[in-house]
Amino acid sequence: MKILVPIDGSEYSIKALKYAISLIRGIGYASEIAKNGTNEIILVNVLPHFHMPLGFEKTMKSLKTDKPISVTEYISEMNEMIKQEWIDRLGDLKKQYEDDKIHLRTELLMGSHSSRTIAASITKFASEEKVDMIVIGNVGLGGISKIKLLGSVSRNVAEISSCPVLIVH
Repeated sequence: MKILVPIDGSEYSIKALKYAISLIRGIGYASEIAKNGTNEIILVNVLPHFHMPLGFEKTMKSLKTDKPISVTEYISEMNEMIKQEWIDRLGDLKKQYEDDKIHLRTELLMGSHSSRTIAASITKFASEEKVDMIVIGNVGLGGISKIKLLGSVSRNVAEISSCPVLIVH
């Protein structure tokens, strides 16, 4: 069994990961798939790519060296720092939850700030990886309105995914 779990650092994304693990333990261990060692959970985060509009130039201090650099270079440094932070976070989750029966893999995808684009990145990756299911938290770090029960990313993933989606509350 192969399950994709989008991770955004929210409490609900961690609940989704724990639920995916319990699914594999409950279903997967009894299956022939588990005997072949092919149970896999893919932890994925969609990183927004920051950029500046053309023609906007200003000098800023480097995040790494404190020397003056262009805004474009500054944003590039910031993108790299954010990317490394997520590599570390996902790696920590992998160490914490992986065992001899469940293989965890981590992936970073580039996206935008739009919930629809984030959902499209997640579902496209799920299709390419031929996952059996997406397990996603019902609300991420983007918050929730008083009326809605689903966050916009989880709702969009459920609407456009070609594989089953389990939304964890």
